[in-house]
Amino acid sequence: MIRIREIMSSPVITVSPRNSIQEALEIMRENDTRRLPVTDGGKLVGILVQHDIEKALRSPGRIPHTPVEWVMTKRVHYVSPKQTVTDAARLMTVYKISALPVIDSGNLVGIITDTDLLHLLIRLMEQKESD
Repeated sequence: MIRIREIMSSPVITVSPRNSIQEALEIMRENDTRRLPVTDGGKLVGILVQHDIEKALRSPGRIPHTPVEWVMTKRVHYVSPKQTVTDAARLMTVYKISALPVIDSGNLVGIITDTDLLHLLIRLMEQKESD
């Protein structure tokens, strides 16, 4: 059984709810990521995906200086590092999401993404093929 802690990305690049969506987009580009957990005082308060920003910038009244908290997803699904990768894959499939923050004792400790799951699948398939 593979645990989330074995394949999650850590440390996690985050933004504050007070950052502008333009700042968040720049952070995404600099770090080659499409999603950012939003933290306030170290606590997870939302998640922002690149699609949220692009959609917001096409909406009337939204400008690049709009705060992240206005466009982030506030109801965030998350997992524990002790849960299995299967648990994460099921949640991502059910909720049609591409990433899950990893929370341990109330703190953000990592993130698991669809890309992490694909890398794991490739590794497992290569191992099976070499047996």
